[in-house]
Amino acid sequence: MDKRSSSFFSKVRLPHIGQRMIKTTVSVFLCLVIYILRDYRGMIVQSCIAAVLCIQPYASDSRTLAVNRLTGTLIGAFWGLAYLLLMTHVPILNIHMIIVYAIMSLGIMVTLLCCVTLKQTASASLAAIVFLCVVICYPDVERPFMQTLDRLIDTAIGLTVALAINTFHLPREKQNDKLLFIRLQDLVPDRYSHISSSVLIALNRLYLEGATICLVSKWAPAFLTSQMGFIRPTVPLIVMDGAALYDVQEKEYLNLTALPKEDADALCDLLDSMDAGYCVFAVRDNTMIIYRQGNISMPEDMEYNIMKSSPYRNYVDGPYFEEDQIALIRTMDTDVRINILAERLAEFLPRNKYRVVRRTMPGFEGVSGLYFYNPEATVENMKKILLDYVSSDGSPKKPIDVTAPNGGYESERDAIALLHRAKNIYMPVSFKLRKPSPSSASPKTTS
Repeated sequence: MDKRSSSFFSKVRLPHIGQRMIKTTVSVFLCLVIYILRDYRGMIVQSCIAAVLCIQPYASDSRTLAVNRLTGTLIGAFWGLAYLLLMTHVPILNIHMIIVYAIMSLGIMVTLLCCVTLKQTASASLAAIVFLCVVICYPDVERPFMQTLDRLIDTAIGLTVALAINTFHLPREKQNDKLLFIRLQDLVPDRYSHISSSVLIALNRLYLEGATICLVSKWAPAFLTSQMGFIRPTVPLIVMDGAALYDVQEKEYLNLTALPKEDADALCDLLDSMDAGYCVFAVRDNTMIIYRQGNISMPEDMEYNIMKSSPYRNYVDGPYFEEDQIALIRTMDTDVRINILAERLAEFLPRNKYRVVRRTMPGFEGVSGLYFYNPEATVENMKKILLDYVSSDGSPKKPIDVTAPNGGYESERDAIALLHRAKNIYMPVSFKLRKPSPSSASPKTTS
């Protein structure tokens, strides 16, 4: 193997083998084992198809789907039996196989139409499959009723196995005294990318299990609001690199460490004097407003053209208002210009007035930004505020950081592995026997 091919294979990473893949594989294997135990009776492919279709990311969805699939199976079997009886008792329809197959195809239409009429569209595909499995062997069918019953049993086996596998879990003990902090930069490459559905499903599963998780984001809440969809975080999120605590459910800023007005004004005046363009991220009435001021750079304009279509971002050209709370100020330009600007700002900016962070801008080669925060606006400080918030009911939480070992997102596989690690921290596998409660314990006898 030459160097080129070896370097290629070293970069190739297999996708993460998720629980759904494992459960589907086990379900199909068990269907095959049952086929052996039934002395190879029935149509094994029918059981395997039902098992594959029934496995879902969530056990509750699998139960709902199993009921739908069973309904579809009954509909398909009914029309399959009707077809066999029709062809058996009306011999004139058997004069040519073209007619036989034409009526068989019409049976598919009738089956699908029946599912739509009964509002069982989710069952339509399996109903059609069952219909075909019942009738496809015609005219080599001697006992239509037994043929139909066998197909029903085949499908029921697949559904039952899949449902049992999907609801099986290792015994775990929930650690409700833990507050897990997960950085958003470990779950998605950058704020221009979409969080993958697999990552969202794994994260949502943790929330549904009752885990107390705080997502920590360098970005404004708009990124989370626009992408998380069905995710319902149970605790507020730390956003804008520690400048704010945001409640996604209520769309409310619970805490904001804003820049003092005089410090924000002084910084804006200084940037104006240096002919620099910048954005002021301000909050008014729980709404984020982004004010574009000064000599806006080309990279800043390019980002604006990407982000302006978002319904969760409100851009305004011009100065901010007195009632606005300034979360941060950012200037963005090429690395060369940012280097010059940073040196000039270092000469004039008073110490300890601002927390300054420099970040490279993903998707823009050779571009970086300077972010100016209140010195107290840090992730660590906001974590302390959140701990007080979630422990207000008298049950203190133990903070645990769950972070990627490489410092950030590298692949979807790593993101899902991180969430699995979070699950093992919150719900470690436990085979301990539960101690009987005092009320259930047998009373001691005295002599």
